[in-house]
Amino acid sequence: MNKRIITTIILAVSLVFSATACSGQAAAREAAQKASTSTGETQEIKNLKRKKELEENPNTIRYLYLYSYGQPIGYYITKGKISSNGSQIGPELEVLRDLSGNPVVDSPQDDGSFGDGDPGIFFFTVDGAMGVTNFDYQQFDHPININVPQLYESKMK
Repeated sequence: MNKRIITTIILAVSLVFSATACSGQAAAREAAQKASTSTGETQEIKNLKRKKELEENPNTIRYLYLYSYGQPIGYYITKGKISSNGSQIGPELEVLRDLSGNPVVDSPQDDGSFGDGDPGIFFFTVDGAMGVTNFDYQQFDHPININVPQLYESKMK
């Protein structure tokens, strides 16, 4: 047989197998989507909605455990959502319109300064004291069994 004919046959067989594999994957994906929508919501969507409800509740009490080099060093009892220091209210970028085009520039931070925000997180204790840290952390809705000191005790007892 001619090399050209053999190459053409091999290419044709490869294309058939590729098309079959793609259509099989597409069919499996479509079946999974139908199954998740026929039962209502996926578990992931339910989890995300529950997380949002807890995070948006300003009265939710949380336990924030801080870690240094992988070792727990203490915890805070917090109220409300723990937020990133890098968050800001306004957009991070602005489009300026002038005769030369539409350049995109950095917007000022909420405090009027420019540049990256502070690293880490900020939070509020149950009596309203604000805390800021860039330690690694874990957050729980209930105390966990780690023997570390409470780093700040509320003055409201």
